[in-house]
Amino acid sequence: MSTHPDTKPALRNAFGTFATGVTVVTTRQADGTPRGFTANSFTSVSLDPPLLLICIAKSAHSCDAFAQADHFAVNILADDQKDISGLFASQSAEKFDLAQWGVDAQDVPLIDGCLSSFSCARHEVVDAGDHLILIGRVLEFQTSEKAPLGYFKGAYFDIGLEADLTRAAASVAGISLGAVLTCDTRVLLHELSSGGIGIPIAPSRTNSVDGLSDYLTGLGLTPALDHLYAVYQNTRNGSQRIIYHGTVAGDAPDGMRYFDLTDLPLEQVIDEAERAMLRRYIQENQYGAFGIYHGTEVEGVVHAVTGHRSYHI
Repeated sequence: MSTHPDTKPALRNAFGTFATGVTVVTTRQADGTPRGFTANSFTSVSLDPPLLLICIAKSAHSCDAFAQADHFAVNILADDQKDISGLFASQSAEKFDLAQWGVDAQDVPLIDGCLSSFSCARHEVVDAGDHLILIGRVLEFQTSEKAPLGYFKGAYFDIGLEADLTRAAASVAGISLGAVLTCDTRVLLHELSSGGIGIPIAPSRTNSVDGLSDYLTGLGLTPALDHLYAVYQNTRNGSQRIIYHGTVAGDAPDGMRYFDLTDLPLEQVIDEAERAMLRRYIQENQYGAFGIYHGTEVEGVVHAVTGHRSYHI
């Protein structure tokens, strides 16, 4: 029995509710070329003998190389390695030119700076639907004292950072909540009475992410707010703005409009902070590595916390 196409997105989302770490799996193909991909489908299997497994999509470009390799390595990423995750989730031919790495005793690449790494010999390859399960026997491993990179519901996360920033913002009077909302390759923006455009902002009485979601739902939209995107203070009036990132479905309500990200008229965005935020979003969306901005309307720091990317390449 196969999954009906209409149920696959829902099943994928249900699988995504299991919070995991993130790994980069590496090997060398027969001619010695290094290969690697990002995966969160990693599981410890046995201590005696020491076994682990990872899953790779049969559609992945490197699937044959991993299925035939005698050795591979699993590199568990630390929370400061979102860029590495995004790099190895891409189809870039320069993955190993851009990453810092060494080799293990079997000459398999090991990514520098990881939380842990496991060098493995192929133990068994199991056919499993649209994936292969690669079971490896651990030959050697190494660990370090770092925080893990987490993955939940299609997004990376750092434990505690989003809550800390939101609590700090909530302690300031004059809060407004809004969202950068995308639908496929389009972003939903508010058409202002002044003639410009801006990020959708909830009424001033809204002071929680649930309230923001309810506001958007009341407009006839189906929002999915997945993570914090920006927290900044307006130094001119002391107000605080909290912006979430998310996706949205439904026709644009009155006073709003979808704009294509590849042709977004940034010059029409009235608020300078929102213009800078959308410019950053366009750049981050190209690489699938998103962050949280924290500062004022003119300067601040982007914490590289979240990202979206299909994992099996």
